[in-house]
Amino acid sequence: SVVPPIFVALCLKTYALGLGPQIEINTGFNFYNDFLMQTGAACSIKFDNEPVVIAVSTDYDIMMNRFDALCTVDYWLINPPISDYCSFFAGIGAGYGIEAWKTDFTLNSVKRIVFGFNWIYLDGFMEPFIQLAIQQNSFVNANFNTDTTFTFPVSSGIRFYF
Repeated sequence: SVVPPIFVALCLKTYALGLGPQIEINTGFNFYNDFLMQTGAACSIKFDNEPVVIAVSTDYDIMMNRFDALCTVDYWLINPPISDYCSFFAGIGAGYGIEAWKTDFTLNSVKRIVFGFNWIYLDGFMEPFIQLAIQQNSFVNANFNTDTTFTFPVSSGIRFYF
């Protein structure tokens, strides 16, 4: 029956959905004095009236020959305007991912603080942004060995609202 989906659609608020690519450089360290350097790409999603950003990213660590995939959800606690087109944002987030390197496979949970700037152009159609995150990554592998890293991903991207 099509009645339940139509009923749900009528009960929901109408939002524009922002969708777009981003690139990132991610540096960090762990407790074994390993330096981490990753480059990656992501797709971010944001509703125009909600302070929530969802990103699905992939990174490659050029120092340790490691690949990961991560999904994060950030909640912007503040987003005050600086000018007519520019705003500052800061918030908190979390995420989960997987990582593969050498012969190891790990699960990753992330806690993060994010802040940055976003610009709104073309009547809200286009939103370029730049952001920095400070994040703690907790890993566990198949043998239940654990590791913790602290990373500082810098991302830049653009979202288009439909």
